[in-house]
Amino acid sequence: MTQEHYPVLVVGAGTVGLSMAAALSHYGVPVLLVERHAATTDHPRATGVQPPVKEFFRSIGLDERIRAASTDLLPSNGKVDLETLAETDLATAPRIPTPPKDVADLTARISPTPIGPIAQDRIDRVLCDAAGERGADIRFRTRVTEVAQDDDGVTATLVDEGDGSSYTVRADYLVAADGSASSVRRALGIEMRGPTGLGNPMINVLFTADLGDLVKGNEFAFAQISNPKSEGILLTVDNRDRWVFHISYKENEEQLSDYPVERCVELIKSAIGRDDIPVEVVSTIPWRMSARVADRVVEGRVILAGDSAHTIPPIGAFGMSSGVADACNLAWKLAHVVRKSAGPGLLRSYEAERLPIMRFTRDQALLRFAHLDLHWDAEKDGERSAVEMADPLVTALAYQYQEGALIDPPAALRSLARADENLDGAPGTRVPHAWVEHRGKRISVLDLPGEGFALLTGAEGAAWTAAAERVAARTGLILRGYSVGPGCEVSDPDGAWAASAGIEPGGALLVRPDMFVAWRSVGAHERPEEQLAAVLDRILSRTPAGDR
Repeated sequence: MTQEHYPVLVVGAGTVGLSMAAALSHYGVPVLLVERHAATTDHPRATGVQPPVKEFFRSIGLDERIRAASTDLLPSNGKVDLETLAETDLATAPRIPTPPKDVADLTARISPTPIGPIAQDRIDRVLCDAAGERGADIRFRTRVTEVAQDDDGVTATLVDEGDGSSYTVRADYLVAADGSASSVRRALGIEMRGPTGLGNPMINVLFTADLGDLVKGNEFAFAQISNPKSEGILLTVDNRDRWVFHISYKENEEQLSDYPVERCVELIKSAIGRDDIPVEVVSTIPWRMSARVADRVVEGRVILAGDSAHTIPPIGAFGMSSGVADACNLAWKLAHVVRKSAGPGLLRSYEAERLPIMRFTRDQALLRFAHLDLHWDAEKDGERSAVEMADPLVTALAYQYQEGALIDPPAALRSLARADENLDGAPGTRVPHAWVEHRGKRISVLDLPGEGFALLTGAEGAAWTAAAERVAARTGLILRGYSVGPGCEVSDPDGAWAASAGIEPGGALLVRPDMFVAWRSVGAHERPEEQLAAVLDRILSRTPAGDR
């Protein structure tokens, strides 16, 4: 019997694994995704998402599906403190906006995607459907029991949980997205560093109850419930009948077994403040905050992503977003290496780029956990600066890669306080957003890379765009050149985008498929084709120097 072979094997069908499979399939890379559970989870572990998550989904053609999946939650806003849900006038209850208005306003200026929550279980269903439609082989009830790698690939032993049969598959690369208890990571002997056991143990209770009339017109992101009979955090999943209640308990006084379903129902009813509303517990997940990052995330042909590489405290909604950013960074690189349009050194840039950001994100979440007053009070900019707490958009979006598949990045991030100051076209940062006109359509500059590279120039960049066309024809790369400015193919009537990206009218910006700037030429060049070809060889690790 011939052994099955796939360019990429992804282990774990959580949000990160599904993001990998959907993106790789979008890039035309055959992928096998295995998951030990019977289906994607119905339990929404999170609802808060940062802008890069939606930008990534937009880049792989899922914008409308994600928008539709988030419709129920779009009215939700704010943190409210309640004794009970039924006995509080939500219209007059003090409310802290989530995110703060200044963050929401800035997001609208720097991102093409609308701000707002999405239930994670709905994200997963969208991704699973899209990956399957695009050709991904998805196998649920399939467990990985052994992984062995050599110079040419990875051999994984899989067990079908349905009939108990085992078999092996061969893959060029394996992406471990199998969660914080990753069996793949443990098999590789990779350690996680950072604090565990933060705060009290928690129980995440998914339940159904018809609460739509109680919140209609005054929907909140979450409510802190505190009364003599019940304390916890109430989150909506659809603003009607699906909800989550987080229950905290002190481990030296109680244990998980003290919270059977019947007690959870009692606590939920006490939080609602109505005994006559039926409550049904769907599922419970025990959890506890930790803040750990793996020592390394690339081990030969095995690569860690998401919770297998980092666990981020939920303060600030950075956890899921950070994992999806891993997938966004890694998927295009795997696609190029598998197609042999890049050298294997390109995959090492994943660790060089993402590992420092994993640690930065973890540390920023810990700062917010240690200074909850600063996290919630929008007026304490000075105090946040004193403890080096970054703005949430800086942490989630406006960070900077300082080495990897990029050339000559600045030595340091410009600002911890202002995301827009960091999105200045510098190599290692996400390309600045602007609404422009292209072929009669209003699009974002972020849409221009598509599945490949985009060379974006100023209004006088015709030599660069011609060079991009010749280099693409010669190398087979997906590379498109666009002049952005008044009267150009990509119309930017006031010409502001080029200035915001730090280039002169004759300059150019090379943008990667993950929407990050790889290289910048402030002005024109005498030999643009030769320069561009050399830059791409270096970025894609196609030269001996780039493959070190």
